[in-house]
Parts: sequence; structure tokens; C-alpha cells
Amino acid sequence: MSRGLPHNVKQCLEKSRDCALLAIETYNKPAIKFRSGGYVVLMVISWTSLFHSIFYRDKIKPYRRKKEVKDLKRKKEIIAIGL
Repeated sequence: MSRGLPHNVKQCLEKSRDCALLAIETYNKPAIKFRSGGYVVLMVISWTSLFHSIFYRDKIKPYRRKKEVKDLKRKKEIIAIGL
């Protein structure tokens, strides 16, 4: 991994890489019947972890608080009503 990155960024990058490799390994095993579903789930986890590492690197929170979500919903309701 890169030397200058913070610890949480390194963890997310490692998780992303491991999930992607596990997804490919799962898809390539002939004995597993639900290969495509497992592949998709693991690749989505991998991409999400990769985006989280980018957000952490840029010092952006990859999540919102409930209050922020409520305020966002309230703004959408006001716009929908036309006030």
C-alpha cells in the first residue's frame, strides 16, 4: 500500500482489493451454483469501499447524520409543494 495515506484509507483500499479478488474467485469456482449473485454482491462491496477510501483521503464524510437526511427530506417536500 501507499506510504503517505492515513490508516483508515489503507484499510478501505485493502478491503476493496480483497473483496474484488474474492468476487472473482467466487465467480470462477464451478461448484458454486449462485456464482453471479455472489460476484455482484462482493463487487458492490468492493466499489463502495473504494469510494469510501477516496472520500476519507479527501477528508469528506462518506455518510450523513439522520438530522441532515431529515433536513434534506424537508427541503424536497417544500419544493414539491411549491412554497
